[in-house]
Amino acid sequence: MANVKSLETLLAELRTFIKAINRRLDTGDNSLSKDLLITPYTVGGKAIMDQIDITRNLGILSRLSGEQLDNEATNFKKERLTGSYAVVVLTFYSSVIPTAPIIIPAGTEAQTAGTTFLSSVSYSTVAESRFTVADAASYFSYDRDRYEFQVSALCITIGAAGNVGSEIINKLIGSVDGIEGVTNLTAATGGLDEEEDDDIRIRIQLAKTGRDLNTVNGLRLYMRDVGFLDAYPVRVEDADAEKATGIDVFVINNSSATFTDIFTYDPAQEKYYLTKRPVLEVTSVVGSHKGTLGSADYDANIDDTTPLRRSIYAQDYIIFDQFAGLITGETITVQYNYAPLVIQAQENLNLNENDILTADPLIKRAFPLYLYINAKLTLKANADGATVRNKVRNALNQWCSTFRMKNTIQKSDLVIILQTGFGDFPVESVDYVVINSYYLQDELGVVYQPVGEVIDVSNKQYVVYGSSVIT
Repeated sequence: MANVKSLETLLAELRTFIKAINRRLDTGDNSLSKDLLITPYTVGGKAIMDQIDITRNLGILSRLSGEQLDNEATNFKKERLTGSYAVVVLTFYSSVIPTAPIIIPAGTEAQTAGTTFLSSVSYSTVAESRFTVADAASYFSYDRDRYEFQVSALCITIGAAGNVGSEIINKLIGSVDGIEGVTNLTAATGGLDEEEDDDIRIRIQLAKTGRDLNTVNGLRLYMRDVGFLDAYPVRVEDADAEKATGIDVFVINNSSATFTDIFTYDPAQEKYYLTKRPVLEVTSVVGSHKGTLGSADYDANIDDTTPLRRSIYAQDYIIFDQFAGLITGETITVQYNYAPLVIQAQENLNLNENDILTADPLIKRAFPLYLYINAKLTLKANADGATVRNKVRNALNQWCSTFRMKNTIQKSDLVIILQTGFGDFPVESVDYVVINSYYLQDELGVVYQPVGEVIDVSNKQYVVYGSSVIT
């Protein structure tokens, strides 16, 4: 292994070398030979030695795992991310008009249905919620012909397994007076597994190679340190740039929170801008006179077209249909999910103490491309489930390593993959994984088919899992 020498050592060795060739040549600090020969070569040599040092450190880093990686992370004041709880809005419902106040206590629990491979996932309401009889009309949903009571909840366990789709949470644990059932009209989001070795290794690598916010690595390191899974800064000259000036910083957003805006309806006002941006989805709109508004009563414009889209400056607003039956002065309550981490990180970058040369970096949520896989597993008997999942996960991670801004394959993804492929069949072990075919699909349903073996993923896109068929 090469020893990394200091600038002073390189300077002394070069002087000795020159003296051995020409004893009469002056190599002192004020000499012409020092300015013309020694300093340029020494600085160049030091730069090369620095790169050797970085390469050596990265080579060592690639061999560390588990507790060794955790110990290395402490040298850069970093810790393995412990994961987060998924958040969801639970909708409790009844087919009859309430005749007494509906009280949903804090800690009321609801679950998904369990299967052989996928255990049920439980969610618990955050705080007590009360719904009065006098406001009963506002709780009625014309779309579903029932009275609905929406309450925020958290997954009981940390991890991505809590990120379930809409209408999956449907089992009420215990009973609540006046309530017939429960569901989730929108997906549960924000749950993260404990940081995997590959992810914390990348954060350490970025810390080793650059901290300057004026560099791509420095910005990526900053974004990872504040909690994003990954980031990709795009300069004006890049084909994926969306702004005329400054830097677009596309991030994999893994944060979600719920906020409520209250508006007073005025038929002369066209747009009602939402306070917390970027908005992920609008979950409910309720008028004090109209009650719950259906999807035909309003248009939630979540900005995906302007150069400021998916940032804190996004043009996210609501437009109410003139035939929705709203009356002048009516109070309208809009509940929606937004990306708090984007707001926090952007506000911190905007501080005067963080003035940087990369002119106006704007943090934006990157666009997910959902990966659909058709794969084949060769099975082997008499091994535990953890071995199965690790083998499949490692094989798919290796295959996906070329995708830009990828999410690493989480343990919870593996459970879903196996459940999707085999139903209740007891898979015990895997010898190898063969990818038969795959494609990507964006949020609008546009399909990206591979050309040969490659799908081009742009700087503003990243890959997440849709579903898999495994045979």
